[in-house]
Amino acid sequence: MSPTQQSQALRRRSSRSVPATILAALLLALAVVGAWAGISRLLTGSWPSFLAPIRQTLAEQSWNSPALWVVTIVLVVIGVILLLAAILPGQHTTIRLTNPEGTSTDIAETVISRRGLAKLASSHLDEADGVDSASVRATARKVTAVVRTPLYDTTGFSDKLTRSLERKFEQTGVDPAPRVHVQVRTDA
Repeated sequence: MSPTQQSQALRRRSSRSVPATILAALLLALAVVGAWAGISRLLTGSWPSFLAPIRQTLAEQSWNSPALWVVTIVLVVIGVILLLAAILPGQHTTIRLTNPEGTSTDIAETVISRRGLAKLASSHLDEADGVDSASVRATARKVTAVVRTPLYDTTGFSDKLTRSLERKFEQTGVDPAPRVHVQVRTDA
């Protein structure tokens, strides 16, 4: 018998590749400068001239100086932040949708990206009466919309659009449904 096929989960977390690449480039540059300075010291018997002010400042410091403690504390805090960034999972890049009736959650998984959710909300709000344009931002837990309208009296309009958008998310099957916040700005 062949092993059962399992698909990769669609509800992924962000990869953090950009911060990791930047940190790797900085550490590589620091290593290259250190290696170059060390090789220069071995070949010529003296440190490179650009290191003279740094070496002079470090030679004047004692082990118990406040400046050394501040640098140590800053480096420890940066190290803890980098460690937490590596260990803690990133935000979800997609939002789970409930499966249609009759399908098993073991077999199928349906998701929508945060950008897709924002576009869904934007197109739904653009079709509403009294809406001139809509700009929407979406996270996994919150959808924020800014709506422009030519109406003079916008009393209750924000609540009406919020309820309409919540119903749309319920019909679509967004699970869990994000909090919806609609701001109305009048052009009048």
